[in-house]
Amino acid sequence: MSTPISEKTASTSGDSPVNWDIKSLRIFILVARVGNLTKAGVELGMSQSAISRYLSTLEKRAGGYLFQRHGRGVSLSELGQRIYPVVEKVLEDLGTLSEIVSEEAERLSGLVRIGTLPSLSRNIFVPLFFLMQKEFPGVRLKVQEGSGGQIDNWLLTQQIDIGLPYRNNNESQYADESIIQMQSYLVGPIGDKLTRGSSVPFKKMHQIPLILPSKPSAVRMKLDELARREKIHLNVVLDADSGLMQKCISEQQGGYTVLPWHAIKDEVENRQIQAARIVEPEIARNISIVVNNNPSKATRTVSRIIRSLFDKSRIHQ
Repeated sequence: MSTPISEKTASTSGDSPVNWDIKSLRIFILVARVGNLTKAGVELGMSQSAISRYLSTLEKRAGGYLFQRHGRGVSLSELGQRIYPVVEKVLEDLGTLSEIVSEEAERLSGLVRIGTLPSLSRNIFVPLFFLMQKEFPGVRLKVQEGSGGQIDNWLLTQQIDIGLPYRNNNESQYADESIIQMQSYLVGPIGDKLTRGSSVPFKKMHQIPLILPSKPSAVRMKLDELARREKIHLNVVLDADSGLMQKCISEQQGGYTVLPWHAIKDEVENRQIQAARIVEPEIARNISIVVNNNPSKATRTVSRIIRSLFDKSRIHQ
C-alpha cells in the first residue's frame, strides 16, 4: 500500500497569497521525472534529507501530499498530478523570461559619446571598455578627453551624451550629480623644498611659477578666487590644459602645478615628481557626471556603470 512521502501537511489559509519557492518547484519536477529521491539528490548534488525538506515545505504550501512512496521509489499523488503541468509551465515561462532578459542585454546597442578629464582614463574608462565588451558588446563607446570647460562646451553643443567635468559648488547650468571629491596637491620636482612635506599652505603659492589649466577651468577659477581672498598673486607662466604637460614641466623644474592624487600617483611613487597636499584652505575638486537630455537606454546603462566604477575606485585619495 502506498504511503505519503511527508508525515505532515498544512492547509492553505483561505485566499491569502502563497509564496512559491522556485528551487522547490524545480526539485518537485525533477523528483517527479526520475521517481526517486536518491537519483534526484545525485543529479542536484544534494542529500536525500535536503530534498525531503524542500518537498515537505512545498507540500505545506500546496495544502496536500504531492508524492507517495512505493517499493520502486516515489510517484505523484493525485494533487501532484494536478499541479505538475502547471509547475512545468511556470518554470518554462521563467526560462523564457531569463532568455528574453539575456537577449535584451545582447541587443542593447548604439553609440555612447563620453567627454572626460584625462586623469580618469586609467582608473575608470579602461575598466569601462572591458566591462562593456563583455556585458554589452552591442554598445560602442567614443571617449573624448578634455578640460572641464571643453566638456561643458561639448555638452552644450550636444557633441557628447555623458560628461565628467570638475565642478565648483552651484556653478553648473546642468542637473549634475557629484560622484567624487578629491583634494588638490602642489606638484614640484624631486628635491624641491616647497613640496617635500606632506602638506603646504595655500599662501606659499604666492609668486611661484605655476603651470595651470586655462580659464574657464573650474580648478583655475577656484584658485583665482582663493588667491583674491588670501591676497596673494598666482604667477601663471603657462596655461596648459594637458595634465601630462603640466607634470613634465614640473618634473624638469619649469614650475609648479596643481593636480589631484590619482593624476600623479604613479609619478610620485616612481620618484619623478613630488607633491604636497594644499591646506589652509584645502582645495577640493568635485567630479560630476552629467547626462544630456533624453538619453538612450545604452547611455543610461553606461552612466550607471560609470557610477559603480567610481564607487569601487580609490581615486579620491
